[in-house]
Amino acid sequence: MVETGLIPCGLCGNTHPNVVLEPARLDGPLVECRSCGFRYVGRRRSQLTFGSGPGSEKPGDVVERVRRANSDFRHIPLAEEQRLAALNARWRVDLIRPFCGSGRLLEVGCARGDFLRVAREHFAVFGVEPNPDLADFARFVAPVHAGVVETAPWRDFDVIASFHVIEHVDSPRRFIAAIRERLRPGGLVVIETPNIQSLAFRVFGRHWRQFIPEHYFFFEPRTITRLFRDEGLKVDRTVAIGKYASLELITNRLSRYLPGMSAIPRLPGVSRLTFRVNPTDIMLVFATRTGDD
Repeated sequence: MVETGLIPCGLCGNTHPNVVLEPARLDGPLVECRSCGFRYVGRRRSQLTFGSGPGSEKPGDVVERVRRANSDFRHIPLAEEQRLAALNARWRVDLIRPFCGSGRLLEVGCARGDFLRVAREHFAVFGVEPNPDLADFARFVAPVHAGVVETAPWRDFDVIASFHVIEHVDSPRRFIAAIRERLRPGGLVVIETPNIQSLAFRVFGRHWRQFIPEHYFFFEPRTITRLFRDEGLKVDRTVAIGKYASLELITNRLSRYLPGMSAIPRLPGVSRLTFRVNPTDIMLVFATRTGDD
């Protein structure tokens, strides 16, 4: 279905995408570029990205809009969230180190600094985080730029990692260009993001778990490879990555679709049972900066 007034493709610039789905949880219709096939939110009812609003807008305003957009989501206790984040951080560090074992590492979208806390065992670490409250928290772990990567003052990193951020940004092309500018020649980029080419999307369609209000861009290996190539990055490897989860987390996520589950009481000892799961709808992309400029 073709509609007018839709946002141009963030990958190739085509101005006439087709509407393919109207998921209730997205901030607008899911569209597909008629030229390159890139899928993204074609109209934004709310502005849930940082760095794209009026110049006088405070980051806290965006934080509040995102909070309101997710007000019906049940949250897990902070201690449990941090415990799982630490397990997942160590898993990610172990995947990165065969590509680059040491040096200077920047995490874009570092939140509270859970990944940086583990990564600093092997790297000199820095962070970028636009949420001012989270940035303040992460500063106990590493130097943190409170803003978006486009305004970060640092350069010449050996590794730049970003987990579940590129689907949130105002412009993925500006995002990747800014990352490349801050990477040394031959340096490593690690991006984790949902894969809309996955079986999970094909099965669940408009009810796919990755359709949440602040997700605006949905990549697959082909489209993310094109974006990286256009911005001077060569994709070396793409893998489907899972995560550590607990019964507490699984119940939390299911409650988004089955509201009755939010009434299930937390059971000490049982709720923290932990295992690795891989729904295969998340991809971890490793790429290197090409050229020597």
